[in-house]
Amino acid sequence: MRKFFLPAVIVLIGAGTAFAGHLAKNKSKAIVAGYRVVSLGGGQFSCENAEKDCSDVDSGPICTWSDGVTSLKQFDTPTMCGETLHEIEP
Repeated sequence: MRKFFLPAVIVLIGAGTAFAGHLAKNKSKAIVAGYRVVSLGGGQFSCENAEKDCSDVDSGPICTWSDGVTSLKQFDTPTMCGETLHEIEP
């Protein structure tokens, strides 16, 4: 019985550790909608939805609009975009 019990406990502990590590890794990914800043002229700006999901985790390349240049930001108010977002890492 002991020959079976100890390996079973070790396998369960390993599986639990792997599962907890997987959950912690996925929990750090915060997916948010990316917005681009659009100038309306006269010093006025608007935040328009770029229809692209990005991450607010500060790692990896900056999330850009379809033009590949315009960085996407997090929505704060209709006239103000805040924090720069990053590409979602697989």
